[in-house]
Amino acid sequence: MKKTMILSLALAAVLLAPTVGLAGQDDRFDRLRERAESRREMRDLARERVRERAEIRREQMRLRHEFRWRARHAYRDAHDRFGRAYRDAVREALRETRRALRDAYRSYRW
Repeated sequence: MKKTMILSLALAAVLLAPTVGLAGQDDRFDRLRERAESRREMRDLARERVRERAEIRREQMRLRHEFRWRARHAYRDAHDRFGRAYRDAVREALRETRRALRDAYRSYRW
């Protein structure tokens, strides 16, 4: 009985030892695969964050450009209203002066 028990334990050890070792290797490869997958996910998340930041920067630049454009036009519209009237008045005065000088020169007889 002892011999059969020892032989059966030895046979079980011979047959089960490689499977236990292989199971440990499979677990190690699974861990390596999971680690590689988690690194890949982290890289993807980092890329996504970079893309989101770039999009935010583009939106900020667009808004800044739009605000500057609006401020420029608002300033010009507010100040040109009187500037145009003044400029038109000066031009009209110069025309009148030229016309008066021309008429005075033509009416003068040498």
